[in-house]
Amino acid sequence: MSELTYAESSAFPQNLPSFACEVKPLTREGLKIAKANRQRFAKACLACVGNECAMRIWPAGYEEREALCRNTYCLPKKVKRLAFAEGYNMRYCYRYAISAEGKATLMDGEYLEGEPKGVTGKKTRETHLAMLNNFLSRAEYEPVVLEAEPKALINLSAELEIGANYQE
Repeated sequence: MSELTYAESSAFPQNLPSFACEVKPLTREGLKIAKANRQRFAKACLACVGNECAMRIWPAGYEEREALCRNTYCLPKKVKRLAFAEGYNMRYCYRYAISAEGKATLMDGEYLEGEPKGVTGKKTRETHLAMLNNFLSRAEYEPVVLEAEPKALINLSAELEIGANYQE
């Protein structure tokens, strides 16, 4: 789904703050606990409009509640391994959504460090985006089902850091 179509279809504001959620899988026991508690924690962790939900942004001092919400809703159940053969140092912050079917989709992002410039900059940025899309496609999410309705999570973000290790 394109970003424009996505923004038009959402009842949430376009400048919705994002919830930081790493793409690190839950343990089997963690997934079991998350699934068992989704209905119970929905009002505390999510704001839902129709079939879309936004993760609640917690203020400083509520790290335990934030972690509870992260573990219950947005961590993948499995991530297939992907080796990065990139000789480039960069840190990229990206926003993504998880569909009602449990598929992650890249929405947008920005370089925090190491933005490629110059003659090869555009091609390197395209390579990084393709690599990030590939990475997200390897994450499997347990669909969020609340009151028998599958829900999409729309305001997630994470950082990807790739560093060439020249000291090996």
